Amino acid sequence: MSDNVPEKYGKCKVVRMLGQGATATVYLARHEGLDMSVAVKVLRKKLSDGRPEYAERFLREARTAAWLEHPNIVRVIDCGVEQGYHFMVMDYVDGPNCLERLRDHPNGLDWREAANIVQQAATGLAYAASKDVIHRDVKPSNIMIDSTGRVRVTDLGLAKLTIKGIVSLTQELHTVGTPNYMSPEQIRSPSALDLRTDIYSLGATFYHLVTGRPPFVGDAAMEVVAQHLSSPVVPPSKIKPRLPESVSSVICKMMAKSPTERYQNWDDLSRDLENLIAGKPTTVEGFEDTASEFEDAEELKRLLDELSFTAPIKVDREEKDQRAAEHPKEAGTAVKDEKGTTELALFGRNEVITYPPSVPKPGDTTAFSRAKLERRQSHTRLIVALVVGGLIALIAFTAFVALLRR
Repeated sequence: MSDNVPEKYGKCKVVRMLGQGATATVYLARHEGLDMSVAVKVLRKKLSDGRPEYAERFLREARTAAWLEHPNIVRVIDCGVEQGYHFMVMDYVDGPNCLERLRDHPNGLDWREAANIVQQAATGLAYAASKDVIHRDVKPSNIMIDSTGRVRVTDLGLAKLTIKGIVSLTQELHTVGTPNYMSPEQIRSPSALDLRTDIYSLGATFYHLVTGRPPFVGDAAMEVVAQHLSSPVVPPSKIKPRLPESVSSVICKMMAKSPTERYQNWDDLSRDLENLIAGKPTTVEGFEDTASEFEDAEELKRLLDELSFTAPIKVDREEKDQRAAEHPKEAGTAVKDEKGTTELALFGRNEVITYPPSVPKPGDTTAFSRAKLERRQSHTRLIVALVVGGLIALIAFTAFVALLRR
């Protein structure tokens, strides 16, 4: 522990650091009053000092989350300020999150295990929705599994700071979420969301759990965002042929581009998940979404230009520490610049760029995918033309030399 960082937060004495990201550090601690292990999440002081309203929202939403009491939700026990550091105290989960499980199973989990995880997560999210709380950042790293096999959704109702449009700490935050799992409407209209956005993100998580890769992949966050907006999802059964079609159909229904085409409530989804696990028919057999909100490539380009997902947060060099080496799964991508600062990418390597870029196929229907395909085909035609032209020139030259020798 640094001399400048408290060793206690309220009644919680820090034991060790569990992880560190661009916005907060999480510690394992011992609650002295309750005599139990807890997790303490501490907001970066640079953020709370630069924009006090972030710290206020951090505490306000922690208090909101404290009202959520459910077996499948990580409970918020306490919150407060210690020596200028804003913190919240949560249940400590003695097991991995789903992203860590996937590192041990790079080709995906058994679909039955994945369906059970998603079913439990859906139960917790349904309870939250009944209390008018929408998560808005459902993803594998926010779904944990304790030593008894119980699934716990974490960071529910908390203020997210990994967001679009951050050019500096003086700019307001707008869209919440992680690109690989974000619903189209969350990208377009983040102020008007309902439980169906969490269903989409849980569907994207389900997709990742059974295939070993997110539904949309790319070299940069903006490429992933563009695909969420414009490209119908490839059914997971085409990525993993042994996956039952019924599982693939449920995931595609969860991830329908239009909210009106998805499951409209958690009860309907839970019944189909129960049927999957029990080997019974679901209500969405054969469902495959082909819709796209963008047939006009220029309209898509205009929207993407308005989003600044690639903008980094800059922090002082001394805050960098060793997180990239010691906690690569928690840290963002760090890059030094000439001014002695460190840029933390909004999304860590494990969220976006560890997956190969997707390649549009001839059957893709959106203008965005067609444009990519046409560019690729144009390059191919040019190469073929150059090769053929070279061969013709070579043959003509050979014939000319032969004629001279006669």
